[in-house]
Amino acid sequence: MATILLPSSKTKDATAKDPSLRAKIGPFISKLSTMTTSSGLHLEPIRGSRDRRVRTARVTDFYRAVLFELTADGEVVYVIHGIWPHDEAIKIAESVTVHVNPRNGITEVVNVGDLIGLDPRTVEEARRTAQAELAAAQREADELARETARIQAANAEARRRNEEAARGADAGSAPTQAPGEPVGTGSQRGEGGAVAGAAVGAAAVPGAVVLPSRDQAPVWPDGLTVEMLHDELGIDVRLGAAALAAQRESQLLDLASTARVSWQGEALLNLATGATIEEIREDFGLRPSRDVAAEPTDADLIAGLRTRAARSTFTWLESDEDLRRAIEGLSFAEWQLFLHPQQRALVERRANGPMRVSGGAGTGKTVIAVHRAVELAKRDKADGQEPRILLTTYTRNLADDLRRQVAQLEPRLPFTEKLSEPGVMVSGLDRVARRILQQAGAKISPIAQEVIGQPRGRVLTYPRENVWQEVLTLMGGELPERLRSADFLESEYELIVLPQRVTTLKQYLRVRRPGRGVALDRSKRAAVWKAMERYRDRSADLGVTSFDEQLALAAAWLDQEATLGTPRPFRHVLVDEAQDLTPAHLQLLRALVEPGPDDLFLAEDSHQRIYGKKITLSHYGIQVRGRSRRLTRNYRTTRQNLDVAFGILDPGTYEDMEGQAEEHHYVSPRSGPEPLLLHATDRADELSKAAELLTVWLEQDRDSEDSAPETIAILVRDRYQRDAVVNGLAQHGIEVRAVDREAAGRGRPVVMTMHRAKGLEFRKVLLFDVSKNAIPRPLRDQQYSEADRDDALLRERSLLYVAATRARDQLAISWSGKASPLITALVP
Repeated sequence: MATILLPSSKTKDATAKDPSLRAKIGPFISKLSTMTTSSGLHLEPIRGSRDRRVRTARVTDFYRAVLFELTADGEVVYVIHGIWPHDEAIKIAESVTVHVNPRNGITEVVNVGDLIGLDPRTVEEARRTAQAELAAAQREADELARETARIQAANAEARRRNEEAARGADAGSAPTQAPGEPVGTGSQRGEGGAVAGAAVGAAAVPGAVVLPSRDQAPVWPDGLTVEMLHDELGIDVRLGAAALAAQRESQLLDLASTARVSWQGEALLNLATGATIEEIREDFGLRPSRDVAAEPTDADLIAGLRTRAARSTFTWLESDEDLRRAIEGLSFAEWQLFLHPQQRALVERRANGPMRVSGGAGTGKTVIAVHRAVELAKRDKADGQEPRILLTTYTRNLADDLRRQVAQLEPRLPFTEKLSEPGVMVSGLDRVARRILQQAGAKISPIAQEVIGQPRGRVLTYPRENVWQEVLTLMGGELPERLRSADFLESEYELIVLPQRVTTLKQYLRVRRPGRGVALDRSKRAAVWKAMERYRDRSADLGVTSFDEQLALAAAWLDQEATLGTPRPFRHVLVDEAQDLTPAHLQLLRALVEPGPDDLFLAEDSHQRIYGKKITLSHYGIQVRGRSRRLTRNYRTTRQNLDVAFGILDPGTYEDMEGQAEEHHYVSPRSGPEPLLLHATDRADELSKAAELLTVWLEQDRDSEDSAPETIAILVRDRYQRDAVVNGLAQHGIEVRAVDREAAGRGRPVVMTMHRAKGLEFRKVLLFDVSKNAIPRPLRDQQYSEADRDDALLRERSLLYVAATRARDQLAISWSGKASPLITALVP
């Protein structure tokens, strides 16, 4: 069976203009993979072509594929360049070549005329024409966007006609589009690639204000030149000159999205968002020019196609399963979570210890975690070992989604629900801790003595009420007035006492308390310790243990078992949303897996820390120095929505899990409608405006191919607001669905809390009641420390940022009365 490479980036060929052609690709690939003389493909070389390897092959009577045939050691590889009408395909085949970039060893398909060297005259010419290159890129990006909108509009019209026919519409109504017939003209697109008119209806909502986005200049590494881009990375001189000449981020994004060789555009975006030359070389798998063959063979070309850079341009079909999916007409997005070169490098990286990946919302951290779990399972199998892998996160809902993605990526991977069985376990850490404690049974008693100072044998019941609030009442005036806070006592316990296994006053008087923000002298420590003892005594009376206590007990149990020779439960542990974990979570993570290669992988974004206190990994035995990378490309939301999210973050100061300052500069290649602001006089007026906006959005969806009401979300601060919004919108004739722990369901827009929306995405999002009285929440319980108050405020800011970044296409923000101070920078 021949191996086939399909273009995985957006191909500028006939498939973009004639969607019906996509259904023909599966049968064509099937024939090509089993190539016989009777297949009817007419696979032919082209006379007068510049590359002896180029061929054309019949897809339909009208269309032909342009491809390259490579042969090495009996292996036949077909590299498909694209599909065009017959005559156009012949002309393209005459002018394209597949070559190995001499600067980096990457195999690329380019026009022969684009193969230019580096000399002062060439560089000067590239700089002189840079603005023309940028203008051409914008025109091409706009054309692609218009074409997409045209196809969507035509498809929507065809569906509308079919529905009318099904309802018994007049026989004389316009016929539906015939299979294979090119679609008709549709909507136009405005400046920047946004659909013209996409936000017109929304902007027509009385009182709505369109929020213009910023378009800042790209920031490059100091001293970067066209010559460096070409010599060290192999980037085309004209592309590099145009990129460095870009004065706005949107110009660079257009240039990158239309780059002739897609990985080069990706590399430029990475450089403009903080990556170094060395990181680009590592991420994209670039080789030194001295190691590249001067006259590459077919074997060299095939090797260059297996590099991470080339794999961002082409997708390999090597197995029967790959072919089956392609033949069935499934897009790769439906069966494979796509990886860009930087992501693929992190998936495939072999680390000598814990590894950390950070990045903003939508940068692909979860995709990397899922792919890496599958990659590690395959490695273990290749080494003759059964997989023992834990993929975990903070909440059950997110864990369920992770399991679905793993199963989608590799259906044959074995899952397990038992710690003693091999396979991949996808579970929240709290549930893992309970499984460990259930196995331990009453034997946990001596461990409980060491961890919580009491020899308790029953530790699986959670408290129903806030025990700390009860302790505060019992303490009365025994605590200094400034320390009479349930939040302070609980934080002190979870951040200091529990992780350091403090069980006596003597220990507490000596223990270090880094980062707590409130100094305690000896007398204050004694008073606080008395509260800790009362908490533990009261918990014992009630027969309850907190989530963190169960985590700490499970970690201590595993550590003891390991000293007795019992293997740790897992070989690899991967964590998504690690920024929300507590010290007890981190201690359990460390106890679940033996220190060593590829033991721990943590994906985190400090900007999305909405639950726990700020912590540092190294304080809990997890050292990631030298094994951390930051993602800067947003794949979810539009750059207009991203700009609003940055406006929410800007006033805050953030630190990552290594205690270093965290930047929030990310780029998105997607453009869309400007966000909307809706200022209402009171709650009734805000509900009325929300109803008008939802009506417009629903009407827009019915007129497009995106008619899925459940992809519209209204996000609120708490459950009381959620229920009030559901009832209020119902009075305006808008049926929506309240979502708590369950899945969203279909057929209606959804209303959920901002916390519940974590990890989800929607096409259109309304942030409701972003008013002064709703967010941030009153911080009375954090007044014991300025640092704790600031951190609590930062979590509120992060919560609003998380909510804003759930929107893929359109974002709106409403409030009544005074706007929240968290959005004052956005309000005109």
